[in-house]
This record gives sequence, structure tokens and C-alpha cells, in this order.
Amino acid sequence: MATTDTAGGGGAQDAPQAKRAPEAARPPAAAPPADATAGDRRPLHTVALVKQVPLGDHPGTLDAQGRLRRDGFATELNPWCRRAVTRAVELGAAAGGRTTVITMGPPAAADVLREALACGADEGLLVSDPELAGADCLVTAKALAAAVRALGPVDLVLVGRSTVDGGTGTVGPMVAELLGLPFAGPALTIDTAGADTLRVVLQLDAVTETAELALPAVLAVAERSCRPAKAAPGTWPDPAPIRTLTADRLSGSRPGTASPTRVDRVRYAAPTRRPVLLSGTPAEQAARAVELVTARAAAHDGPGPRTAVPAPNAATPWTGHSRAALPGPAVLAVTGSPDDGGRALLGEAAGLAAAIGGHVVAATPPADPVALAAWGADAALRFTGTEPRPVAAALAALVRGSAALPWAVLGGATPWDREVLARLAVHLDTGLLSDLTGVGTRPGREGRVLLAGGKPASNGSHADVSSTGQPQLATLRTGAFAPRVPRALLAPIPVAALDVPHDPHVWRWGREAEDDFDALERAGTVIGLGAGVDAGRYAEIEPLRAVLGAELAATRKVTDAGALAHCRQLGVTGRAVAPRLYLAIGISGSPHHLAGVDRAGTVVAVNSDPDAPVFAHCDVGLVADWQDVVPALTAAFHRTPRPAPAVAAAP
Repeated sequence: MATTDTAGGGGAQDAPQAKRAPEAARPPAAAPPADATAGDRRPLHTVALVKQVPLGDHPGTLDAQGRLRRDGFATELNPWCRRAVTRAVELGAAAGGRTTVITMGPPAAADVLREALACGADEGLLVSDPELAGADCLVTAKALAAAVRALGPVDLVLVGRSTVDGGTGTVGPMVAELLGLPFAGPALTIDTAGADTLRVVLQLDAVTETAELALPAVLAVAERSCRPAKAAPGTWPDPAPIRTLTADRLSGSRPGTASPTRVDRVRYAAPTRRPVLLSGTPAEQAARAVELVTARAAAHDGPGPRTAVPAPNAATPWTGHSRAALPGPAVLAVTGSPDDGGRALLGEAAGLAAAIGGHVVAATPPADPVALAAWGADAALRFTGTEPRPVAAALAALVRGSAALPWAVLGGATPWDREVLARLAVHLDTGLLSDLTGVGTRPGREGRVLLAGGKPASNGSHADVSSTGQPQLATLRTGAFAPRVPRALLAPIPVAALDVPHDPHVWRWGREAEDDFDALERAGTVIGLGAGVDAGRYAEIEPLRAVLGAELAATRKVTDAGALAHCRQLGVTGRAVAPRLYLAIGISGSPHHLAGVDRAGTVVAVNSDPDAPVFAHCDVGLVADWQDVVPALTAAFHRTPRPAPAVAAAP
């Protein structure tokens, strides 16, 4: 990979000016269109892309090919897609336009279209063909983009933020790239700001910001944006205005067997925790629980060796600051948040680079190269702009123009990283492995070394996934990886600038921080709150949180209700963390949620129901009302000295 190199000695010009994610960056020359007024209206053709998923919290099961088994399970319209339907109908009807709803699946998936029609949509389009079975995100996005094109002119495509069956929020950005459109989301509010402009307030990981998008565009809708579109089956139209498109009518689509990513196997691992359920008064249970936690901490959390960031591969000596002298293939670590999850991302990238005899290039907005080097970077690529669409285009041009493709391109599981890598996957026509909680290598065909990943799948299982594409792209849930011991800086790393122009179709401003996104990944102790704890009583949890120095997290129901920020959600559709201690309070124990804490050192569960599923997946269980046992736990922990969390200090 060739760029123009400069010395990266860690001078002031390289240091980040503020800890802020790039989504907020509004180029100085940008301004909303001068002629944009709220009164300008025209009929809009809105489209909602929706998915049929297993009903409720049931995660479904996968077959041997890693495909979701639909037979034998009740299904429904994905809860987050319901918000996309609501907004599509509202925006279409407000200006006298129309709304089309599109889904992809077997013939039975037409039911979600019929429900959307009952909620006000004008027509449904079913993309259905056995050839599309087993489609991954890229092949799915190609089919959906082809279906949108088949409709003729479209003003706005809306999608849900994700799907509850393990979706990763990448299909929307991929569709946007395939259609050549801007993308934003998840949007809390959506308003027209002129005949061809939308104004939205975006709910990003830990901040909100205002943005304007030139139409046509693709927009993800936040779960707290509006009421979900719901209609009783008895109100669904029959017959319904639904057309079916088969693969031969989808220009540019591919069969599911051409998917560049695949599920190699699904593992149903035997439980590794041996639950100890307590009885007695709340005070007795609390005292015993603290004894057990302390004993486990002494046995498992001692000052043993921690994984260090591998030293640079010295097979070829560096020459000055030239990246051309760096050894082996490149692992490109792309992140818009180098100060947050970037540390874990670079550590895992360095581990992979060591395994293949390669090197790591950190591709980020301006950041301190000394810190990047300590965390695992052998060279740095500094973006001059931060809008995801032009960043992806610039990276694609760089990769295509390089003498050798990078072995892999990695990113975090943040909205910015996901959009950049999703668009990059389209540019390079390669697969994207999403939300990995484990990474490694395995041998492939013709001597290739493949990136091997693992992620939570369904019903407590884990999927081993890989990609046949080149380069291999993946997003990592950085919270699932323990911080590595930083390495000593041997020499200044080379730093090169990558020119990234402004996106003329997106304007952003008004960023407001709501939370500290990195807090959960830094935390040694996390308290998870479920629907069993009324949001109005969270103050009663505060003394326990304070004595433990803990961070709060939650289930999807809690964050969907707005009781805690979305960035605090743990699980298959949220985040994954690996604290030393996780306290689950008022949590029933859905496999979807527990997948986000399966790497926690010790799990303590508090629930008044002795049959709650969480008790089968914890280390210590307190069968009691939380409001009785939490004060007792607070007192017991206060009496017990606890070691400081073993979190590596920043260099």
C-alpha cells in the first residue's frame, strides 16, 4: 500500500484536539442550503426496507449452512423495522406521496408486508427466490438495491437501526453505496427542510447531533423515534397489493451461494459457569455472595500475566520513515474513535499481524501517533476529512492503487466504523464479517491464510465465520477484548495523510454528548439493569454502583424505553463487554442479552424468581427482591476490601 509518508514523532500537530467521534465533524465550508425552508413540500416516494424475524425474544436456530431456520417458529415484523414503516408512511402521506415496503425472504415473508399495508403503506414488494437463500449482507444489499431501482425514482429509503435476530446495521449503508446515496442514522426526529432536504436529529452511540441530508437518501430510524407500526392480523388486507420479484428480475443481484462470507460452523458450547444459588435473608445472601465474589477474584483475577501488544515484526528493517520497508502484508485498522475502542482494535490487529508476519496501519482522524504505536500500530494513515462516504471512497482508491492488497481491514462496531466498512465492502466487492467477539487465523485454499472470527449467533450458540473475499473486512466488538499491555515505542512510526473531501450531500452540527461511550469498555465492574427494575428507582442502585466503582448497562427493553442510553445496551444487538464482575439485577436471562457478557469474569444475578433463566448462566445467584438485597450488597461490599481493576494504564 503506497502513500506519501511523513515522520510521525508525536508532535503537537499530530495530537487530537478533543475526544470526539468523527460523525460530528462539519467541514468549515459546509452550510445548509440557503433556499431550504420548512414550508417547501413536494410529494415523496418513500420506501421502507423491512425484515421478518423470529417472534419476541426467541433467537431462532441456524442450520448447518448458518441460515436461519424459519419453519416451526412464529415470526413477526422486526421491531426496529416497525419504526421505519411508521416514518415512511408519515413522510409519504404528509406531502401526498406514496410508500412502498420491501422485504426479502420466502413466500411467507409476505405477512410482514401485509401488516405494513394495514399500517398505511400503499404497496408491498417481496423479493423471493430460492437462489437467494443463504445470502449474506452484501448479497442481500445487492438484491434490495436492485428492487429499489425497479421502483423507478425514489426519494427516501428508510431502514430500522438493526434487527433483533443478530443484525449488525450494515445493510442500510451498503444499499446507500450501491444506489450512490448519502446515509445517516439512527434518526430520532425527521423533518423536511426544503423540497429536497431532510433535517434529522441523530442518536449516535453516546451523543446526539443535527444533520441535513440532500434527497434522495437512505436513513436508519432510531427505536425511540416514534411509535412502532402494528396492526392485528384481522386487519391485514387480503388480497393485498403485493408484487413478487425473483432473482432474474433483479439487475446486479447474485445468488446466495455467491456470498463472500460464510458460517463455517455453529457451536453450542457447554456451560462453563457453575451456578451457586443462595438462600436465606437478603443480608445473609448478600454476605455470602460477597465472600464468593472475593474468593473468585483472588483465584482468577490475580496479578497474573496479561497479553501484551506484540512487538513489531522485524523480518525486514525499517528504513527511515518509509512504510515501503514495513514487513509482510498490511492489517488496516480503521476507526473514527481512536481514543475509545481504538486501543482494543489496534491490539487485536497487532496480534493478527504477528500471526501472518505483517504490519498494522492505523487509519484514523488526527490522533497521537505515540499512543497508536503503543497500542499496536506500525504506521498511521491520517484522514483529512471524516464523512464516512468519502472516507470509504478514499480508502477504496488507496487499496486499488496499492501494489499489494491489505490482508484485512478491521473496524470497530460503532456507527461510523460500520458505515465506512460497509461502503468499503461495496467498493471492493468483498464480504464484511460483522460484530466479531473473537478473531484469529486459519488455513484456506491455495495456501491462503484466512481471517477467522467468532460471534454470538442464536439460542446461546456461537458462529465461526470467515470470508473468501479479498481483502477480508470485519468489524469487532472491541468491548469483548481485554486490553493488552502497551508496547514500548521503538522508533517514531511513519504517518501519511489521506485526502478525504467533504460530502456535499450531508451537513452536521449541534453535537451534544449524552454519555461516555468508552466507559463500559474501561469498567472493571458493570451493573446490568433489566425490566425488573423500575427506572424511577434507579437512585436506589446508586450506592451500590458507587461502592463498586461500576458502570451501568441494560437490556434492550430498558434502552428501547429510554431509561438508559442505547450505548448502554448489552447483547447480540447491543455491545459486548468483558468486566471482572457483572451484576445482573432484575434481568430474566435472555440469551440475546447474556451473549454480551459471556466473557465476564464473574456473573452475579439478582432475581426474585427462582426459575429465572439467568440463574443457569451465572456464577452466584441471589433469589430475592432487588430492592431488599441491593442495600445489603452495598453494605457487604463496603466492608470488604477489593483490589483495583486490572486495566492497563494508557501510555
